[in-house]
Amino acid sequence: MNRPLFLKLLYNHLALVGILTGLFLLASYALRRSSYRPGLLAGILVLTALALVFISTLMMSRLLNRSATEIEHACDRLGSGQFDFQLTLKRPDELTDLTDAFNQMATSINQVVTNLREKDRLLTRILDSLHEGLLVLDPAGRVIVANETFKRIVGATAVEGKFYWEVMREPRLGDMLQRLSAATPTSTREIELTSRTFICSASLLPDSRETVLTFHDVTEIIQAARIKREIVLNVSHELRTPLAAIKGYVETLAETIDDEGNRHYLEIIRRHTDRLANLAQDLLELSQLEDKTFELQLEDVDLRTVAANAVAVYERPAKAKGLKLQLHSADNLPTIKADPFRLEQALINLLDNAVKYTETGSITVSLEHHDGHVVIIVQDTGIGIAKEHLSKLFERFYVVDKSRSRRLGSTGLGLSIVKHIALLHNGDVAVESTPGLGSRFTIRLPVT
Repeated sequence: MNRPLFLKLLYNHLALVGILTGLFLLASYALRRSSYRPGLLAGILVLTALALVFISTLMMSRLLNRSATEIEHACDRLGSGQFDFQLTLKRPDELTDLTDAFNQMATSINQVVTNLREKDRLLTRILDSLHEGLLVLDPAGRVIVANETFKRIVGATAVEGKFYWEVMREPRLGDMLQRLSAATPTSTREIELTSRTFICSASLLPDSRETVLTFHDVTEIIQAARIKREIVLNVSHELRTPLAAIKGYVETLAETIDDEGNRHYLEIIRRHTDRLANLAQDLLELSQLEDKTFELQLEDVDLRTVAANAVAVYERPAKAKGLKLQLHSADNLPTIKADPFRLEQALINLLDNAVKYTETGSITVSLEHHDGHVVIIVQDTGIGIAKEHLSKLFERFYVVDKSRSRRLGSTGLGLSIVKHIALLHNGDVAVESTPGLGSRFTIRLPVT
């Protein structure tokens, strides 16, 4: 193994000191032994020693300066990003260890930088291949990374280094970013950019203050949903008039016909006409609730009054089936800001299902107050619902037993209407059920 540079230099200097010491000892010995012109001999020896010292020092200095210059140039090349070279000195025997260490370092750096560049190219290709726009912001709101899809969305080619509000003017985006925190690190919102609609998702990176935003274009989806909603709305409107006419004629015919066979057919027509009329009405209600321009008629509401009105509607049908219909209310129930008509509509839909699907036992409406929310509970002892149906129960047109629902005149839209009414009040609805034991529907509404 090569000796360190320090030991080499120390060895050379010690050798030079040894030579000089020998010369001076030789000169001293000559002065004592010779009587012929001793001063001249001593002077020659001293000058010779000084000349050797000067030449040796000059050669070493030039060697070190040349090597230092070559190392300095090599460091400059490293600093400028040139890593694919090897350092070669004129006198490798003097600085072999330093040269080997430098070359090993340059090789390692070159390998690391090559790997990083390849990963960076791969990451860039992956990001640019995404159909969603992607944006990464630093804590100050400057753009760190933007893929090609995002640049096409905003119609810009160079966005890195700019503040996000210089790239896109969308107040709702700024509001969404301001709401991000360690407690709520993610947020999703619908925004408008360049006349198109996007679902924007923002995520605060863990252990960091950078923010990642994705932009998913849902313009076509929203347009299709709007067209579908308009078709349903128009068809429902158009159905109401002929259905009302059919129902009127059926009722008129029923009063004038004595034949029981014909009455049976008229009853079938009437029943299906009522079912179609209910379906058209529910479709109109649901389309109205799903419309973004729809606004609740908010006022101070006493839930006891709303619940009492809904229960009164079903007292006679429940009594006809031998069911016990009850209303319980907590003493500390506060008033809330709500739309009383829509809340009563939600309760009526829940009670309608409870009466239809309960053959024996009771139906109980309970009003409670917990953790800043009022809670409306409709519990029955009916046939219950299997577990695999619960997650889809609030979807439109979803029914558990199609034949039974058709026989009872269910449209499959009542629970979907209940869900939308709860959401419009910033609340939620949930269901618990056991087959054969009954169901429990819960609406939670915030007290504001």
